[in-house]
Amino acid sequence: MHRSLLVLLCALLPHIASAQAPNIRPWLTQIANGYSAEAKKALPDLLIDFPDDPAVLFLHASLVDEPKRAIPLYERIQNAYPKSEWADDALLRVIFHCIDTKETEKARRAWITLRDQYASSELVPIAYDALRMTIGAPAPNDKTPASTTKKDSPKDVVKDTPKADDVEPSKEWFTLQTISTTDKAKAETQLAQLKKKRLKAKLATAEVKGKPKYMVQVGEYTTLADARKDSSVVAKICKCSPSIIKR
Repeated sequence: MHRSLLVLLCALLPHIASAQAPNIRPWLTQIANGYSAEAKKALPDLLIDFPDDPAVLFLHASLVDEPKRAIPLYERIQNAYPKSEWADDALLRVIFHCIDTKETEKARRAWITLRDQYASSELVPIAYDALRMTIGAPAPNDKTPASTTKKDSPKDVVKDTPKADDVEPSKEWFTLQTISTTDKAKAETQLAQLKKKRLKAKLATAEVKGKPKYMVQVGEYTTLADARKDSSVVAKICKCSPSIIKR
């Protein structure tokens, strides 16, 4: 009986392994260092095994020689998988490409999406600086991109900057908090578990009564209804009862 179970488990192992999302970061590092042979060799099998995985789409886009042909792949990641950990990365690539091709309106539109949908992303200030130092960044309260494609001069940027009283307050958003603990290792373990399932999770910290507290938070939602909708999915993964936090 035990031997039969062992044989069955061995037969299933390849399928279990193939169901896990691939870790593409080592390949991205190699590509950034000018070495793409291993990534190109792995890509065909990845596209067969994970045709709809945003990480594989991102790797595919990173290997496309002509940047213009990679943009639809990056846009697909953000449009089809907006809650993926690769969505903000994909938007940043779109912004960089549009800056390079002087597509001012499209670059600003992508920036506004990055700013509004991924407010806590560490890529937001990078994208802002890239725009500010090239085509000019939109004003803080801009909701739609400028209609002109002409590069703004430094003088124009200063003139168009709104006064503090004119800036609209930050738009509220919600996140799912799966744990709040003083045990950093426990929080990091759960964070790794959620990221392994391709959830956009992060570790937040706060000081309570002089002691650090660690909170794992998942997603960024513009409405309470969207947060509630995903709460049950996250609960099954973390085996907990996520709290909805308004930010």
